[in-house]
Amino acid sequence: MKKIFTILGVSAVALMSAQNLIPNPGFESWTAGAPDGYFVTGITVVQGTGANAHSGNFAIGITAPTAATGNKSVNPTPDITIDVSKTYVFSGWYLDNTPNAKFKYWNQFRNTADLGSNPLQAADFSVDSPAWTFFTAEAMPTAGATVARPGFRVYSESATNNGGVVYVDDVLFQDKATMAVTDVKSYDSEVKMNTVVGNELLVTLPGRATVNIISADGKLISSNRINSGDKINTSSLTKGIYIVTVDNGSAKVSRKVMKK
Repeated sequence: MKKIFTILGVSAVALMSAQNLIPNPGFESWTAGAPDGYFVTGITVVQGTGANAHSGNFAIGITAPTAATGNKSVNPTPDITIDVSKTYVFSGWYLDNTPNAKFKYWNQFRNTADLGSNPLQAADFSVDSPAWTFFTAEAMPTAGATVARPGFRVYSESATNNGGVVYVDDVLFQDKATMAVTDVKSYDSEVKMNTVVGNELLVTLPGRATVNIISADGKLISSNRINSGDKINTSSLTKGIYIVTVDNGSAKVSRKVMKK
């Protein structure tokens, strides 16, 4: 299918969290080598920094098992008390940039035990990518559930490709009714960049964000997690038109730029 990009300006609205039920959702607080508020017993975790953090200073890196089967699962503790009459949204970001691990978001609705499959469990494994990837799903709890256990599962790719690390950051578990609508136009007005570029793209931002450069045929050229004033090297780009997206996790805007 031929990809066609039309820039019509900015989306009018985007969704933001009003009440996140997961503690330490950005993995900024750590004690003794583990993120506060998470069950990590028997799991090798690392702090993701720099490009391995989606926002803030840190993300959690979860190491895949060295066996061909099984997974390593991290989840908030204690479990989250829920209301079966409400719809919950589970979302976040992951970075699977390794051939030796793969990822699934995986929630359990529980009472004294897991009540089985539900729509807040990923159907497919992650695909290797140098860019942070957003996941989101929503569902009402399984009948009889009293708590939710939203988790992050990391698996080995195979018996010979294992032990890789997948990073997770900026996670949310929330009552959908508490989600508010916010105007994106103010964010768009604060994002500035040179739309004719030579060897570098200079971006001014209100805060740290992911900047992707996409070719006219829809191919991801580069993905960078940057702060305001950072420069992205564009010397290797061929002449032509590109789409640049800027995403801070709650709002996303696009620009068309020309490489001269």
